[in-house]
Amino acid sequence: MRKAMNKKAKLIIFLFVIVCFVFLTVLVTKKAKPVETSSQIPPVKIQKPEAGELSQSLVISGYVEAKVTIPVVPFVQGTITSYNIKEGDFVKKDTILATIDDAPFKQTMLQAQAAYWATQSTFERIEVLYKSGAATQQNYDSAKAQRDASKAQYDLAKLQMDYTKVRAPVDGTILIADQAVGSIGTQTVPVAVLADLNEQVVRLKVPEKYFDLFQLDLKKLKVSIVRPAEQGMYEDAVTTATILSVAPYISPQSKNFVVVCKLDDPADRFRPGMFVKVCVQYAYYENVFLLPVTARKLDGSCYIFEENSKTVKFILLDSVINDDKNFIVPEEYSDCWFVVDGQNVVFDGQQVQVLDNELLTKEEEVR
Repeated sequence: MRKAMNKKAKLIIFLFVIVCFVFLTVLVTKKAKPVETSSQIPPVKIQKPEAGELSQSLVISGYVEAKVTIPVVPFVQGTITSYNIKEGDFVKKDTILATIDDAPFKQTMLQAQAAYWATQSTFERIEVLYKSGAATQQNYDSAKAQRDASKAQYDLAKLQMDYTKVRAPVDGTILIADQAVGSIGTQTVPVAVLADLNEQVVRLKVPEKYFDLFQLDLKKLKVSIVRPAEQGMYEDAVTTATILSVAPYISPQSKNFVVVCKLDDPADRFRPGMFVKVCVQYAYYENVFLLPVTARKLDGSCYIFEENSKTVKFILLDSVINDDKNFIVPEEYSDCWFVVDGQNVVFDGQQVQVLDNELLTKEEEVR
């Protein structure tokens, strides 16, 4: 009887194992069942080239400078007694910027004046005697020389007296005015620095590889200058510029050459010292077909969507002209649909699913 029970238990265990095996087989089979074909088709976005214009430019950063900056120094030394200018003031030529104490120079001028008058009186007396034959040529020449020397001293004293008034040599705007009443004016320290803000330039340090561009195609280049403004507050300040000069040599240390560009209309938004971006346009194309540069893979290839077969075709575009946003599509591909998103996960001849079918639908309706 015990043997019969053992056989029955073994049979139950065997059946249980069979049932478990069948269950696992069914479960694995369901998991291994292939998903719907449609879910394996990679989704892509497509776009047709759009007509537009494209320019190729070289962008270099720089700083605005005054074309000519003039430090105004006094020609005589002394204590500054008046100083009524401040930074930002516009002054006309010969405007008095500062006054130096003229007391010592006035005294010197009075002494020179007295000496001149005395020698002039002596000369006039000797001249009368010389003309009447009562004085020799030597006496006449000596009196004249003394008179001329004292006059020169007197003129110099008057000039130094006038130099106590420090005047603007040209029209311009005061850039630096860091002196004050009571400070000592000397020929080594400017009382002010001024410049003509209508004449502003940017000195660009251009890499050597662009030297031929500036030498051979200088007349074709178009320059614009942009000063980035605070986001959300103002628009960027923009003006055109004219190339004034191109350095005829390359710096052996930096391997750069200097290009000086003059701002055509600096207006009120550009000032010396400001950071700007200079865009040098060297090529311009209009009425061309454009696509975003992101439509091309790293190797320069693209994929075209073929509507009939719903597949993509691999093409390689050589010598593509582009800027930082778009590239020019050859005219023979101007009416093709390009894959602009998803091109990195497809292969030549693969069937794809277009995410935005409205584009194709609209085109079919037009047809």
